[in-house]
This record gives sequence, C-alpha cells and structure tokens, in this order.
Amino acid sequence: MIHTRARGLAAGALLAAVTLLAACGTTEPAASQTTVSEAPESSSGPLTFTDGRGEEVTLPDGPATRVVVLEWSQAEAVVSLGVEPVGLADVAGYTSWVGTAAPLTNEPTDVGVRREPSIETIATLEPDLILGSVGSIPDSAMEQMERIAPIALMTGANGDDPLGLMRSEFTTIATALGQEDNAEKILATYDDTIAANAQKLADAGLEGTPIVLSSPYADGANVTIRMHGPRTTVQAVANDMGLTPAWEDPGDEQWGLSNIDLEGLTNLPDNTRFFYWGNDTSESIDALESAALWQDLPFVKEDHVYRGAVGIWAYGGPVSMTAWSNDITNQLTAP
Repeated sequence: MIHTRARGLAAGALLAAVTLLAACGTTEPAASQTTVSEAPESSSGPLTFTDGRGEEVTLPDGPATRVVVLEWSQAEAVVSLGVEPVGLADVAGYTSWVGTAAPLTNEPTDVGVRREPSIETIATLEPDLILGSVGSIPDSAMEQMERIAPIALMTGANGDDPLGLMRSEFTTIATALGQEDNAEKILATYDDTIAANAQKLADAGLEGTPIVLSSPYADGANVTIRMHGPRTTVQAVANDMGLTPAWEDPGDEQWGLSNIDLEGLTNLPDNTRFFYWGNDTSESIDALESAALWQDLPFVKEDHVYRGAVGIWAYGGPVSMTAWSNDITNQLTAP
C-alpha cells in the first residue's frame, strides 16, 4: 500500500516567442511558511551584482521591483523574499509544482511556458530585471532581451555543492531585490528547521535510515524512474538531517539525477524509505503497483513508500528545502 499523507512569469516591435532552454524541468503535509511579505528595502543609485555567469549586472535605479522570472527556482526566491513578480513563465505550472512552499500573492502575467516565453509580452511589462538560469536565453535572443531590461542568470544547480549554491544564489537574488535582511531570516529558519528535524528523526530511531526521492514516469506499461541521488539538493537536505542516500549513483554532473527502470529499484537497501514526487503521478504509480516486481520489493512490503514533495520544488531554494525537510520528518515520524 502507498501512503497518501502529504500536504500537497518601451514595449516595441520585438520578435515574438523564441525557444528557451529551461533549468531542470522535470520537481508534505503543508510545510511551515517561511515566505517574508515585506516591501523591498529602499536604496538610492545604481546597484551592481554578479550573476551565475560571472557577469556584472547593473540596475540603474537600485534594487529591482518589477521582475520577470523565467524559471521556477528563481521565482520561488523572488516570491519568498516578498517581491511580487510582474511576469512569470508558466504560472499554472508554478502554482502546482512550487506553490505549496512559496505561494504566489499576486497574479503575474504569464509570459509563456519556460521553454517558449514571449519576448513581446515581457517587453510590455517594462521590467527592471529579467531573472532566470544559465541557458534560459539562447544567444540568438539575448540581444533582444537586453533591450528590455538588465538580465541576471543563475547557475541553477551544482552537483559538487548543491546546498552551498542554493545559499549563495538565494543571497544574490536578495541583493538584486534589496532584500538582504529578509534573506538572512529565511536562511536562519531553514537552518533551525534542519536542526530540529534531525533531532526528531534521531529521537524516533531513524538516524542513518536510507531515503530517496524518485519521480516515476509511465509510458504505457513501461515506467522510467528519475532518481535524486546523493549530489542533489533534496538528498543533501536529507543527509544534513541524519539520513543516508538509498540511491548512491552520482547522476549527471549538474543536477545529480539518473534514470532507471523498475528493475533498478532492486538495488535499493531493504530498509529504504521510498518517496515518490506526488504531483500528477497517479498513472505512473498505478503502473508501478501493477508490476509483480514492485510488489516484491522489501520496502514496498514494509509499507515504506510515501507520496512526497507535493507542491514543493525539488530544485528550489531554502523555502522549498525547509518544506521538504518538514515533509520528510512528518511522514517518517507519523504514528
């Protein structure tokens, strides 16, 4: 049986719709809300900071207040810092995949899906900053986008230091928005949550327990399972809580992800706590449950399968990772 206890982005005649590359597009009881809703702190004069490309970005009028965001990870940071984006790529998708941890407090203009935002729509919004990830804007469109507003692109992921990058890029975005004090509060909440949840897990005798977040995809009777390995942000959070990686493959260089079939799950430890990403997965889970091999897996027999990270972005920042920490703890320690 599978547990279901989870809480569940001047206007001129610019070229329209270019294809952009998304940062990873793959993904609790309602988690504690750490979003700070305060107005941007005032500043005078230009503001210059360095983005994920190593490029200096200058905002002539100081911290940005009219922000268009092309990727959900950066959108989460903007929203959680109390700034309402004027434009956001795939608003409905953000609401579903990120909105439990960092809900929108306004109705930003939808600038298109993350891979195909509309340059014309972005121009009409007259932003003072366009924010995304490295690779979000192809070279052929960069000049057009730069005519609209300064562009800051974050790295998005780093398998060698996922939590270090999470903190540094969140702090960079806070600087661009004039929200450094709010960022410190959010990071402090994250740190306190990790420590408290580590103690709860230890008290429950779960220290050292292997855990993995998976994302199954069904294609008819065939199921591909994306595994979040030891170099992913979600697993790094679990490690800091005293848990261990059930899936030890290092995965790809940037994100730490790898794909396996159902048989690959036989390599997991018998006492694995198996979380599957709970957004829109009913068809995929049905395909797993109908497989005899699935039913024979030790962690399935022990009822250690959990629907997790509902509305929590697995590639997000400290607010999503605070929510993920609470999700793990609440589900694993529930009576």
